[in-house]
Amino acid sequence: MYAPSKMAMNKLLWLCVVPYFLLFVSPTNAAKKPNIVFFLTDDQDQVLGASFPLTAGEDVTPLPKTKALLADKGATATAFYIHTPICCPSRSETLSGRYLHNVKDPINQKQCSEGYNGKTDHGSDCCMHVDEALVNNNTFVKYLKTEGGYTSGMFGKYLNVCPNNAQPGFDAWFANGGGTYYSPSFAVQNIDGLPDGMFHGNKTDYTTSLVGNYSLAWIRKVANGPAPFLAYIAPKAAHDPFQPAAWYENYWDPSWPKTAPRPPSWNVSMEARANHHPNIANQAMLTDDVANCIDTNFQNRWRTLMSVDDVISDVLTLSDELGVTDNTYFIYSSDHGFQLGELNLPYDKRNVYEFDTKIHMLIRGPGITPGSHFTYPATNVDLGPTFLALAGIATPMGMDGKSMLSLIINSSLTHEVPVSVQTSLAAEDPVEVANSWRDTVYIEHYRVGAGTFCGPGHHIDQIDNNFIAIRTMPNSKYGNMLYAEFQWANGTNYGQGNVDFQSIFFHELFDMDKDPWQLNNIYDSANASLKASLHDDVQAWLRCKGGMCP
Repeated sequence: MYAPSKMAMNKLLWLCVVPYFLLFVSPTNAAKKPNIVFFLTDDQDQVLGASFPLTAGEDVTPLPKTKALLADKGATATAFYIHTPICCPSRSETLSGRYLHNVKDPINQKQCSEGYNGKTDHGSDCCMHVDEALVNNNTFVKYLKTEGGYTSGMFGKYLNVCPNNAQPGFDAWFANGGGTYYSPSFAVQNIDGLPDGMFHGNKTDYTTSLVGNYSLAWIRKVANGPAPFLAYIAPKAAHDPFQPAAWYENYWDPSWPKTAPRPPSWNVSMEARANHHPNIANQAMLTDDVANCIDTNFQNRWRTLMSVDDVISDVLTLSDELGVTDNTYFIYSSDHGFQLGELNLPYDKRNVYEFDTKIHMLIRGPGITPGSHFTYPATNVDLGPTFLALAGIATPMGMDGKSMLSLIINSSLTHEVPVSVQTSLAAEDPVEVANSWRDTVYIEHYRVGAGTFCGPGHHIDQIDNNFIAIRTMPNSKYGNMLYAEFQWANGTNYGQGNVDFQSIFFHELFDMDKDPWQLNNIYDSANASLKASLHDDVQAWLRCKGGMCP
């Protein structure tokens, strides 16, 4: 679809392709636990067209190689959501397999003294309300190491407050909290060619290229070793400030949209938003300057994703070269969605609406039908249990999520999967799993705070924007709905103190069939029994823990 106009010295290395086609897993690989490669991007929207399933056109994407290698050769989720639409909580939930209320600082504390990098009342680190120590010591990566014998490498963004040393379960560490696109810094441990400590890139070093090249070198080193491997590859893209690599900064494919999407919720009147909670109702109209800012950001976000496309392609090419593709599962997702003018929010995330919470999830590997779709509702909290199931490890008691494995693997292809996958599949009845699978996903957010974007009048994440919500699917007892409860932040310390969702001041309810862009809040006109039932259900989700979570 596109070709770069120029190359830079630290451009991702293109690798020789060695054909490697097998219809079945060899006896050697069948006996070995599968490798896992997890690609996690930042702020990559699905609803607005930047990921999968595609919404801007059949082949309109900044990720054509990813489409060919993962979407077309694996499964694409069609009802996959994020539990919390902001970076540090989302990534913590993915790592721990737990919902936010089970990894956050206790309610009786002031929580984070700052939104992004603070201390609790007891002096421990916190990150957007998350208890970092709890997360770091209870990751799926740790279980892969201790119970599965995996070797694991972290490359790219870990948590926004990133430890300087490898956390339990990780053997290689090239990590940061996001950093800058050019001249980035990373904490380093056990990376060949680099001393342990801090790596500081020079002005020509592009973050996605560095993450890609060091992950490629590590995979080459460990791929045919005695242990299965996990490569956790997390580029900064497409997070602000949306800076493309130099070789892509002026590229725009003729088939790509000239502007950000203009759905019905884009730049709507205050009257149209009056039935939303205050942070939305009070947004200013989008001026021409704000619209230009949104469109520029939209274009540069796609350009940053072109480098992600290179990383994914190069990892798959290297896997072919090394002969490990047939015993590797490749998973690709994002930490949340994004907004680009919807409900007059110029950009960012942090909101309960579909554009911020619905994300992509692609998975390719043995036993997965190429070009298939995964239609069951799930969230990032389910990723950790699924990764463990690939290794034949049962979901730990402390995890809230559930393995999606038996819903993804084609039952007629189980002879192709590694023994550890067969073990996990044999431990449960796939029909029973499918029949009892949830018909709702749960969303939870505690206000972190942010400034205004693309000009005045567009503050994001005000102190009313604390919410719990359920997104019910068409087959649920409610039908295709979004229901949310909002609570003001108590206290004045960055507006974040002691939110327990027991003092609800505002409700939103949307019929997603009739109102897919969440413009018409129908809560006031709903009957009392429906309101009571929705309230009871979302509050039950808020209290759930471990196996009691649906």
